[in-house]
Amino acid sequence: MKKTKIIIIICLLIAALLCIVPIPIKLKDGGTTHLKPIVPMYEVYIYNTETPDENDGVIYKKGYGIYLFGVEIYENIYYVNE
Repeated sequence: MKKTKIIIIICLLIAALLCIVPIPIKLKDGGTTHLKPIVPMYEVYIYNTETPDENDGVIYKKGYGIYLFGVEIYENIYYVNE
């Protein structure tokens, strides 16, 4: 009985870690990072891209985006001309 309780507690801790701890994924657009756990409860995008522009040279897209269960709950994106 005592061993089964310990095994259940260990399994619950592993499941909680899979839901909470994010895995960083670098996207190939110039530096955007996508943080997402194995069980996709939430996603965080850290935008840092550069786009060439004919008139202004290079435009940088920076900011954050947070999604909870696939629904966007926060977005702070701004563009910088340099």
